Amino acid sequence: MRIVRRHAADHFVLAAWAALAAAGCGGSSSTAPTTTTTAALQSVSLSPTSVSGGLIVTGTVTLTSAAPTGGALVSLTSSSAAATVPASVTIAAGSSSQTFEIDTVASSSATTATITASYSGVNQTATLAIGRLALQDLTLSTSSVVGGTVATGTVTLAAAASAGGVLVSLSSSSPSVIMPPSITIASGATSQTFDIATLDVATPATATITATVAYSGSSRTATLAVGRLALQSVWLGIGSLPGGVPLAGLVMLTVAAPAGGVTVSLTSSSPAAVVPASVTVAAGNASQAFDITTINAPPTTTVTITASYAGNMQTATLTVIALPSIVSFSCTPSIVVGGNPLQCTGTLANPAPAGGWQLALSSSDSSATLPSTVNVPASSLTFHFDVTTVPVSIGTAVTIQIADAPSGSVLFTQALSITQSPVM
Repeated sequence: MRIVRRHAADHFVLAAWAALAAAGCGGSSSTAPTTTTTAALQSVSLSPTSVSGGLIVTGTVTLTSAAPTGGALVSLTSSSAAATVPASVTIAAGSSSQTFEIDTVASSSATTATITASYSGVNQTATLAIGRLALQDLTLSTSSVVGGTVATGTVTLAAAASAGGVLVSLSSSSPSVIMPPSITIASGATSQTFDIATLDVATPATATITATVAYSGSSRTATLAVGRLALQSVWLGIGSLPGGVPLAGLVMLTVAAPAGGVTVSLTSSSPAAVVPASVTVAAGNASQAFDITTINAPPTTTVTITASYAGNMQTATLTVIALPSIVSFSCTPSIVVGGNPLQCTGTLANPAPAGGWQLALSSSDSSATLPSTVNVPASSLTFHFDVTTVPVSIGTAVTIQIADAPSGSVLFTQALSITQSPVM
């Protein structure tokens, strides 16, 4: 009998072949292939896409899928020195986008910059429009000044000045207004103030002040009035009003008040309109309001309000209309069965003036009717009128209103009660 000896290696090979044969011949399990997705550069975007030179823009690079372990290094370039980008930006592992900043600089003319992002052989671009350096505003500390005083101007850029600053030229259309020929807005700043000197003038003058950014041509203007300080007018805004109604007046100067302000004296020709002894126009202002207290007392009076400053006087007139003042009023009976009349009587605080007073009457409900007006004869203190009522199905509250007929001002109201007829 012949004995065959096999090495352990032979057994391993045979087992391996058996396993492969089983897998290839109807084995019940198999392994699917694994697919790996590689992130690619999808886009580079800008916000905003158009700016004034000197402002910062935000850029964003985006991948088609999440960045791999270790992140994705995206290279950046700009086609113009007016827009500076970092050399690269890293999108963190697991993220699909990352922002970066773009610094722009002011230039004398508008330009564009192409921002290019590159990653793994793929380039994406975006275009940035950069406007010329713009002068945003020119403001003055006041719109009018007394000749011989100093005002202040301020120029403001749309963006911070770049290295070396920005030269702004200044000019005036009037020889009465003097300022430096130019000022410089420092690097990193957006504005700069300057002094405006004025000369004493015999007649008022108006100057147009112009500020211009020297190398971009962007300019702004403002107007300054120069004159002698004087009282221009006193204004009331209304020609007449009922006595007892308050009013505001206004004093106006030819130019803004200087430092320390201007005190204007006030007087009234009648106690029917009371004004303060004076009013102060604050420094830098050309007008100031003041209160007028009117009195309701006959007769109707036309009052002259006078404002005075430095020997100059201005006046305005106001008619204070005297209104009837009702001190008592009653209707008899105060509670009436519908369908029965009432008699009403009123008493005035002062006798009616020449020509008398006309009172307007009204009722809040049609169940009580009364004449539309009643006349109070001259020198009389009392008035009378009748009220007609109609039957009502339920108790009704009625309000009688008495007003001054010419002005419509309500003088008095009275409540009445109209009851239903008793059931027999």
